Amino acid sequence: MIASHSLYFEHTFEANLAGQTFSHCEFEQCEFIDCDFSNSQFENCRFIECEFKNCNLATLGLRYTSLEEVSFKQCKLTSVRFTDVDWPLLASRAPVSFVGCELSHSSFFELSLKALKMRSCFAKDVDFRHADLTSADFTDTDFRDTLFQQTNLSKANFIGASHFAIDITANNISKAKFERYAALDLLAGLDIELVD
Repeated sequence: MIASHSLYFEHTFEANLAGQTFSHCEFEQCEFIDCDFSNSQFENCRFIECEFKNCNLATLGLRYTSLEEVSFKQCKLTSVRFTDVDWPLLASRAPVSFVGCELSHSSFFELSLKALKMRSCFAKDVDFRHADLTSADFTDTDFRDTLFQQTNLSKANFIGASHFAIDITANNISKAKFERYAALDLLAGLDIELVD
């Protein structure tokens, strides 16, 4: 179905390709619908203006692979090391977006993904340490046990987000948006006592 060293343009994929390795492929304006790429590896590949819908991408490997204007909708992306992706150096906004996805146990350590869109996602135990997520949209996302440390969250939108533990002394949250009641969680790391 997908052959290494191939170019695909405006192609739609609906396949179970779990546990396979693909190298030196280029996908432009392609759609991936209900695909299973769990435990698969994409090495030295390029995705340009592609969309993944309802795909299982758990433990997907993306070594030396570039993602440019790629969207993921209702996909499972657990245990994915986004740190292995070959990100564009001068992107003014994040070249990926996630809507309704499961991203648990994935890593964005030290990445610069300004204006990242991660809406209505489940992001348990995700590593955002030392990342630049300026102007990110985290609307309605669950951040249970997720790591924020020396993370730039300035101008980020956390409206509707839940279970986040952000130390305001160890992260930049300047001009970030939080709902009033949720903002109390930001005081948890200050060693103070709140009384009614």
